[in-house]
Amino acid sequence: MPRAALDPTEMPALLPHLILADVGDGGRAIRYRLVGTDIVAAHGFDYTGRTIQQLTSGATLDFTYRLYGLVVSRAAPVYSEGRFRWAGREYRWTKRLHLPLTRGGTEVDMVLCGQMFEEGVDTGEELMLVAEAVELAADLASMR
Repeated sequence: MPRAALDPTEMPALLPHLILADVGDGGRAIRYRLVGTDIVAAHGFDYTGRTIQQLTSGATLDFTYRLYGLVVSRAAPVYSEGRFRWAGREYRWTKRLHLPLTRGGTEVDMVLCGQMFEEGVDTGEELMLVAEAVELAADLASMR
């Protein structure tokens, strides 16, 4: 989806749950442009303007690279859920939907993420699903 087609202010109920990030280098360069208030509360601070490397390391950084890498390399939405990974914070279950965006070209250079947290829920099984090409083709055909 072109970034210009998206206006987060038209989704006021979703804004607290949204993250908008600039991406490059196949999903390894991530800088956060917008971080919703529920996300800020979960992390304990506003990380707008920071890069992923400034925020985390180790397994959490590897997981984030993998997640954003899939969105960028496949130019496809990725749904995931699992334990909230943040050092020094309580663990909660989180559900995320990452959507690829472009500033007008064909390359994914931004990612919009919706993230929700659930307390007291832990299925123990983490999940990551990437939209398949046939699903994307069907969606594109229905939009024409």
